[in-house]
Amino acid sequence: MKTLKTLKGQEGFTLVEIIAVLIILGILAAVAVPRYIDLETSAKTRALDAAIAELNGRESLAWADTKITYTGGWSTATDGAQIWSANRMMKPSTDCGANGPPCLGTDYGWGAALPAAGSTPPTTASLLFRGSSINLTRSVASTSQPAVWRRAQ
Repeated sequence: MKTLKTLKGQEGFTLVEIIAVLIILGILAAVAVPRYIDLETSAKTRALDAAIAELNGRESLAWADTKITYTGGWSTATDGAQIWSANRMMKPSTDCGANGPPCLGTDYGWGAALPAAGSTPPTTASLLFRGSSINLTRSVASTSQPAVWRRAQ
């Protein structure tokens, strides 16, 4: 029966092997850490983009509802005020009630209070998500199309 023979002083890794492992770990860390940081930023950006899409959906519904139910003459000077309703827009959960607008949770908010329903709608706003802020512009609603929220240039 053969037995394995161990040599004294030959146990462990060589200095070259340890340096090679450290270099590989350094390269992996240099690539992975910035990508991880970018993941959080891109997730916040996607959440804000989803909120903008939600805003536009609510604007379209409010516009369609107004076109169906509003019996007065449509005036370009007041059509935006006829459609605008802050209660149809997104609000954080602290601002909504049982009969109020849908709750988004406390992660979302507005940089400033939205104008009241029936008043002149905003043309700019700042939407917040977990400390990230994005500036938005809002087009004016007309008889042929609803207002649209976009990222400010």
